[in-house]
Amino acid sequence: MVRRRAPGRLCLLGEHCDWAGGASLVVPMDQGVEVEAEPSEALSVVAVLEGEELTWREGEPPGRLFLVPAVVAELAERWGTPPRASIRMGGDLRPGRGFSSSAAAAVALVRAFAALYDRHPAPDEVADIAWQAEHVRAGVNCGRLDPLACAHALPLFLAFDGDAFSFEPLPARLDLAVGAFRRPRDTHAILAALGRHQRGEVPLRDFEAVRRVGAVRGAIEGFGVQARRGREALLEGDLPALGRAMNTCQDLYEEELMDTLPELRAPGLVRAVRALRAAGALGAKFSGAGGDGSVLGLFRPGGEVRDGVVALDALGLETQSVEVWCSV
Repeated sequence: MVRRRAPGRLCLLGEHCDWAGGASLVVPMDQGVEVEAEPSEALSVVAVLEGEELTWREGEPPGRLFLVPAVVAELAERWGTPPRASIRMGGDLRPGRGFSSSAAAAVALVRAFAALYDRHPAPDEVADIAWQAEHVRAGVNCGRLDPLACAHALPLFLAFDGDAFSFEPLPARLDLAVGAFRRPRDTHAILAALGRHQRGEVPLRDFEAVRRVGAVRGAIEGFGVQARRGREALLEGDLPALGRAMNTCQDLYEEELMDTLPELRAPGLVRAVRALRAAGALGAKFSGAGGDGSVLGLFRPGGEVRDGVVALDALGLETQSVEVWCSV
């Protein structure tokens, strides 16, 4: 039997820049998805998601476990033979919170199958397999940011230009207060609205819609600019500068996106950001797709992050502190 694990991710800066173009800054979480696999004549899966056990065997409708046959199909095309194994999936990364649990699951599955078959794909290849499986084969509207972040499991600066991308590991010493709203946001609606306007798919005579196109394009471009500033801040060890970049992204979100797109209106997010800043956060912003999904605040090392966790807990969010400590 082999066991492989992939962490979730937090997007410090640069949301949506993987599919729209630009730059992003991501860090790994402690929580992750774990996959155990052992050779078997037939493919089967047992997954435990928030206490609920799900099962699937090859030939049955996969339901919520659709990622497994998608990964298997992608590996079969690349390897020339479909992998077979008895799989058990679990971990402590809760789905639907905006921390990329699906990409972490896909990455962990790829690594577990690779270990069984004595293959050693590099992180870039693992991320590409996971993305092809989720986006192309399963039809999920996702970019490359999440699988790259989960596969590398390091603080990364990512730059995207069409299908091309580059990445750079970065040093980081960060204390983050993280919160997730208990009611799931409609991620599909958020991504659909952003994508439609970013591509300019609106009637040209609808001047209000044209204004929304400009707001979306301007906001996402601004997210990428701030990610580049965040990169410089991490290289220089300048936490206040990183916090200012985070605050600027949140301001862009509120001033450009919330005012123009109903799908991105998020009063709970605004309250959480204000609470984090009042608790001493150097910077606080949405993380992930947007909406009332997840929020994070950056604090100085030394225990102040606890105040942020308490502030989010008082608002009823699921909370945790995340410590990122990496030298490269």
